[in-house]
Amino acid sequence: MKTFREYLADESVGYIVVQLPEAGLSTVVQHAILDEGHWVPAGTKDWMLRVDAENPSIKGQRHVHIARERHVNSKNMQAAWNQDTTRHDKSSFNTKVASVSAVQDIARNALGLGDNVILEDLSQAGQLLFESVDSLASKAPVTPYFLRVRNS
Repeated sequence: MKTFREYLADESVGYIVVQLPEAGLSTVVQHAILDEGHWVPAGTKDWMLRVDAENPSIKGQRHVHIARERHVNSKNMQAAWNQDTTRHDKSSFNTKVASVSAVQDIARNALGLGDNVILEDLSQAGQLLFESVDSLASKAPVTPYFLRVRNS
């Protein structure tokens, strides 16, 4: 029996069909998987979502874009999060859209994240509570660590 990885490497295989049980997937996740890369209704009012696949060639993570139906072509009217909960498209990330609890719920659901997961929502460096640096004496690049808080 071949593994899935072996089937992917087999050049004689033209395509692979994967069946997923609908019972284990929410409606939003079903649409996101089937319509990956396309705008689909998010199931809440006039909100739309687009899930884009991971792109290892540019270190791009799987991520979700969310916008009102009339704003799907306006990047600055969208919020987008990566699979690891960080903001995607930071330069055009709309914090007002991102602050809507329904939008955060749509994002968590589309990415398969739990309800208790906090999505990055810092809008300015002024909201930084503290920064911790492990080794200032090191000549290696330093990675800052941020504490993210959610406004209630």
